[in-house]
Amino acid sequence: MGKISDAAASKALKDVLGNVCFSKATLAINAGGAATIKTTGTTTYTVGGIYYTKAALSAQSIAIAANYGPVNGTDGYVQPVSSVVYYVVSLDAAGTVYVRQGSYLNQVLSSQGDLGTGAIPDTLSTQTPIGYFRITTNGATTFTPGTTLLDAAGITAAYTDVALIG
Repeated sequence: MGKISDAAASKALKDVLGNVCFSKATLAINAGGAATIKTTGTTTYTVGGIYYTKAALSAQSIAIAANYGPVNGTDGYVQPVSSVVYYVVSLDAAGTVYVRQGSYLNQVLSSQGDLGTGAIPDTLSTQTPIGYFRITTNGATTFTPGTTLLDAAGITAAYTDVALIG
């Protein structure tokens, strides 16, 4: 039988089990014709096993300029036509909201030939995911995080609340 100390010895396991969203964030577009997102209720979550709460983001309307791109240490990018990209919304212990932009399928990520998978991106171990949204662009439209309206013609946005990602 496993012991609590076994979990403490595994940083990866602790990062997953210690960063959980315990309430439904209800992630959505802030309002029609907006390039911002919101949540509709208080979010209860843990970072490193410590509980925190964050009031609904509806009053603030969070800009979704990607804080992080698909490669660590990079900023977000303009999503090209005919692509699907996942954006993870997370909170840290201070309640700061972050958005991490994933890659699209076969996106060139490095000069060594690393290619994007189009998967939902990971978050930092100091952040807890509360949801993600998927942006699909048609054959004539690009998407600029924080600028392009989430309900613009040629853009399809779908929102999902999560307890954890991994």
